[in-house]
Amino acid sequence: MKQKVINVEYRKDSNTFPEWMKYEVTILNEDSTTQKIPAYGKDLQDALSRVVHDKKVGNLQKKTKSVPMNAWIAVWFGYLAILISAYLVTQNFWIYVSGLVSALLLVGGLTVWGREKNKDRE
Repeated sequence: MKQKVINVEYRKDSNTFPEWMKYEVTILNEDSTTQKIPAYGKDLQDALSRVVHDKKVGNLQKKTKSVPMNAWIAVWFGYLAILISAYLVTQNFWIYVSGLVSALLLVGGLTVWGREKNKDRE
């Protein structure tokens, strides 16, 4: 069994953002403990999707933080070495540029996706 939502209570409308509502979501964890999470959204489905998104972000952050920084540095320099060797073989500068741009877009996209959506919107 994974986590399940067992109860959702409507709390109030947001003062700052008129179209947002605050809910309190009660989740049943795998070990039979309950957890109450405040959820904000334009409707109940939006609020629940934000809770799920934040859980996914938290799981991904746990996994990436468990990898030592030296490993991330080694992956980065390995990637740069592959780009440089591809450039030296083909003499095509755009391979190197497109490789760097795609790496920056990947990191930027993950940074934007990794932001918590369920922040206080009172």
